[in-house]
Amino acid sequence: PPPQPRFVTTRTDQGSWRIGAVNFSHIRVAIAVSLYPVQQEMAVIRNLFSVSIPGVLLLIAAGAWGMAGSALHPIRSLTGTIRQITVKGLDQRIPAAITDVEFMELIQVFNQMMERLERSFTQASRFSADAAHELKTPLAILQGELEQTLHQVDPGSEAQQRISSLLDEVRRLSTIVRKLLLLSLADAGQLSLHRVEVDLTALLVEMVEDIELLAPELSVQTEITPGLQVQGDRDLLIPVLQNLCSNAIKYNLTQGWVRIQATRIGLAVQVTITNASNDILAHDRARIFDRFHRGDPAHTRKTDGVGLGLSLAREIAQAHGGNLTLDDTPAGQTAFTLTLPTSQEPLRLSSL
Repeated sequence: PPPQPRFVTTRTDQGSWRIGAVNFSHIRVAIAVSLYPVQQEMAVIRNLFSVSIPGVLLLIAAGAWGMAGSALHPIRSLTGTIRQITVKGLDQRIPAAITDVEFMELIQVFNQMMERLERSFTQASRFSADAAHELKTPLAILQGELEQTLHQVDPGSEAQQRISSLLDEVRRLSTIVRKLLLLSLADAGQLSLHRVEVDLTALLVEMVEDIELLAPELSVQTEITPGLQVQGDRDLLIPVLQNLCSNAIKYNLTQGWVRIQATRIGLAVQVTITNASNDILAHDRARIFDRFHRGDPAHTRKTDGVGLGLSLAREIAQAHGGNLTLDDTPAGQTAFTLTLPTSQEPLRLSSL
């Protein structure tokens, strides 16, 4: 059999060499090959892979990100539309033509649901507005007739007491109708504001005088900055302040107190009305601005009101670009903060 060659790698001053040797009977043959060219080729390949592999991985990651983003685009559109849904934004729709076929049915069902919601809400809002409009005139006539009859009966008679009671109920109904009409206009985004420069400081001073007159047993504390001016509808802002002050009186404690604070913060004016009160339960706090919600589940007449005042007050504040909030307070207190912009520009939460 032919002899088997032997291989060895060695290093010299000239570099690395691969040597192969084989012995025959009378001769020894050795062949040496320099490894320098091989090492150069390997270095080139190694550098090429060091650069190309990360690039390829980045391209793959970018492609995967783009494909995932394209696949999730309809979901993001759906999520964004859902976030914009309010009672004033039920007209939001997602264009079905720009989405993938996989999401077509989902988008169609969502758009159909929005159409049903918009139609139902429009019908309910129109019914409230129409009912309020239709009730205004007969209630005004009834109130006028009762007032005229009240002046014709004998003072102190039983008839006078009954007519006075009926007149109070008619006035209460008129107030409810007026609030329902304003709420329906706010829901439809049609609550028009006649903006003028309103002196909030003067209005709050008048409210303080009213509280001292209506509830002399309460201690009234004030911290009102002079010269507070806002651009707003005076005829709508007055009922807001009256509602907050009225609630501070109605839900106060015996020999309690009321504190009215008003100051300018940045581009806004903040009015905080705090009063001594029983603690509001957690589930009532979450629903305190709901329409027709009252802390009394039986809706008795122990405390006057129908549960529309705070809801309407917040709608008016938001129509002015501000807000009305229930504050976190220590036990035994209740505080509401009315925030209004000093100009006609709506407020941003970050500016407060």
